[in-house]
Order: sequence, then structure tokens, then C-alpha cells
Amino acid sequence: MSVHRTATIAMLMISFGLSLFGQAHSFNCPASSSSSVNLWVSQSRLSSTHRRFPTHIDLYRKFHDYGWSKLIDTHDEINIGVPDDLLCNSSPVKGSPGTSVVAELRSTSRFQFLDSSKSVLRLARSAFLETQTAEEVPLITPMTIHVLNFVLFPDPDIQILTNESKEIEGHVGLPIFGADVVSLPGNKHLVALDFQPVLTMDRGANLLPERYSHFESKLKAIHSRYQQSNNGMAPCLPWGGDIPSQAERFFSPYALWSRLTDDNAIDIVNTSVWSAFQEYFDLYLELMIAVQTDVSLQKTPTSATDMIGQTNPARSGQIDYLEYRRQNDPARPMLRRLYGESWTERVIAEVLFPDFL
Repeated sequence: MSVHRTATIAMLMISFGLSLFGQAHSFNCPASSSSSVNLWVSQSRLSSTHRRFPTHIDLYRKFHDYGWSKLIDTHDEINIGVPDDLLCNSSPVKGSPGTSVVAELRSTSRFQFLDSSKSVLRLARSAFLETQTAEEVPLITPMTIHVLNFVLFPDPDIQILTNESKEIEGHVGLPIFGADVVSLPGNKHLVALDFQPVLTMDRGANLLPERYSHFESKLKAIHSRYQQSNNGMAPCLPWGGDIPSQAERFFSPYALWSRLTDDNAIDIVNTSVWSAFQEYFDLYLELMIAVQTDVSLQKTPTSATDMIGQTNPARSGQIDYLEYRRQNDPARPMLRRLYGESWTERVIAEVLFPDFL
């Protein structure tokens, strides 16, 4: 999660339940991961019909596979740039023989669905943790760990032209897609879905330029459907709490941010949160396809510098985001406890939030 308050909450929850888990041991990535991805890829591609997958009891695996099935055509496109020793890891659960918390890392910079040598997406990567039995079956109880962090980084160098003179107005500053869905011991669940801004948003400012305002209208409607109250009734997903000022710049007005602790929390994750994730993810890819079309038609050129040759604010915003996440990632204590300091620090620095040069 990308706010200090969220980090504090997550760290308290982690300290409450992680005594159940041991240190990492030698682990080979299961063959089932590849076959699972290929199955999902064969079943789904991005289309105007917005195909949805059915609800299953595997919690965040379906979120993970849904996203990757939309992004890639073959399993070979995954894990470009992820060192072999960071692809996966496993930590045994104390007092539960054969049960482990398995971590899986994925990353790619190739997106064939955009069909361009100059992709408007520069990077997609995910970190997925799942408590599994010895048979690699997900184990879902109020005392197990299940985590997905899924982020899509757009090209920050896309510029926008005026409609009349076709002169460059500035950089588009497309938002980052960010999804954090976390279930921790004690039946504690955190949800954050957002189109995270990289440009400073003044009060009342738009997240997207006018050319793409219809996407912002769709995003607003989706957000309202899941987190706004109607006629005094409780919202579908309750607001998770105030966001501290130092982190507000990385949250849009359409952030779906919630904490779930009720007895039916897992049911809500498997229904409302699952549906919201699909809607946010699909809309973001629709936006990327629209921008990609404009780039291909030279309606939105790309350049790393602005009109006076200075580094553009969208690029600086992504760099600030990466630095903030590297320094404040609330998953760090949990990952260190499960998999050790060395592996954790390399994952954060090399895969999750790598330097942007």
C-alpha cells in the first residue's frame, strides 16, 4: 500500500500473525504456475465484451491470473528481467506440516495486445503470495496470508497536442494502475485499487486530459458504484480511513480504499472486490489502447523532454512514486520475516520498484 497509515496498519497486523510462519527454505517454482497462466491466456483476451471469469475460492490467484491473461499472449512473455533466483520463494508455516506461504514474482515490458514498437505501457509487474498445502492447493482461513500487488507503469513521455494548432501542450502524465489486495492473519483484509496520479492534482483538477475525459467519467462511475453511499445506506466497500498529506499526491479521487474485518469479509473479497478489480483493470487497458492508437497516428507524440528541454514532470512523478514505494513499502517486514532480508531487498529494488533511468 502506498500510504503511511496503511503501512502502520499492515505492520501491526503482520506482527500479530507472523509468529505462525518460519524462515524460507529452498524452493523450485511449481510447474503448475505456467500451466495455469496458459489456461487463462487461452480463455481470455481483451475485447469489447469485457469477458469476466467466474468466482472461485482461490482468493487472489484469480485476480493475478486475470490481469496477466489480459496483458500477455504466451507464458514466455512473463518474467522478462526478473532474475531466476527472485522468481519465487516459499516459507513453511509452523505447526502445519506441508503448508507454506509461496511467493511468485512476474514482470514484463512486452505487450503484444498494443501492437506497436513504441508501447504506451512500459512495465507490468506483480507480487503474489499465497498460503498453500503440500498439494499446492490454496489454504484460505482467517489465519492465512494471501497478498497481491499488481502495478502497470505507462510511458511517461507521451505528449498531447492542441486540437487547433497541433502544437505540443505538454506531457499527458498518464496515471499508474495500482492494485493492492491483502489478507492477513486475524481476518484482516486491505483493498486499494486506483489510477494513481504522477502529476500534482490540485483540488478539483482532472486526472486525465480532456481528450480522455470519457475514461475519467467511466472511472468515476465505477468508483461510485463500489464506495459511495446511496440514500444513507452503507457503501458496498467502506472507506478505509484518511490518507496522510505526504501520500495524497499518489491517490486519485477515484481510489477504492477499504478495510474489511467482518465475518463475511472473504465473501466480499470474492464478490465485490473481485468485480471491482476486473472493472478497474479493464478500463485501464481500454485507456492504454486509446492512447496507443493516438500515438500510432502521431496525435500524441512522445519525448522525454518538454518544450524547453527539461525533464518532463510525468517522468519525475514516476521516479518520485518509485522512490516513495521503495522507502515505505509496508510489505518489507513481512517479506523479510518470511523470506529473509537479502531476497526481500532485491525484490523491492530490482523487481517491484526498480530505478527508472
